Amino acid sequence: MRFFASLTTTHYRLLAGIWTVGILVALGLPTGRFSHVQPGFGVDKAVHAILFAGFGVLWLRGLCPPGTRNLPRCFRWRGGLFFVAGLLFAAGTEAYQYVLPVRRMADPYDVTADLAGFVFAFVGYYAYHVRPARKAPS
Repeated sequence: MRFFASLTTTHYRLLAGIWTVGILVALGLPTGRFSHVQPGFGVDKAVHAILFAGFGVLWLRGLCPPGTRNLPRCFRWRGGLFFVAGLLFAAGTEAYQYVLPVRRMADPYDVTADLAGFVFAFVGYYAYHVRPARKAPS
């Protein structure tokens, strides 16, 4: 954990950007194996949830770092805008897969997994960083 303590906000923003591009690349790779909608929870859905949980945590850490003066206000404004952008990005990646000329298809269950991972990260970040800062005396 010492490694994460040495990272600055700039590092987190860079990692978040790389993670975002990585999501777009990974979801754009052609595959013949997953050519149909898979409603059950499996490895594919877990990967989607993990990708978007990482996306959420890295961007939140870069936008509203712990220790920021008035973190709850930062989270309310920047976090609120990011929440909307993250939801659109999660849903948009499936539309992105649909329009690509490779063997990918939009899967509503993938959108659900993306949104679940993102919301989990958002709620977790709030509970772990923002809520305690809210209770601390100013």
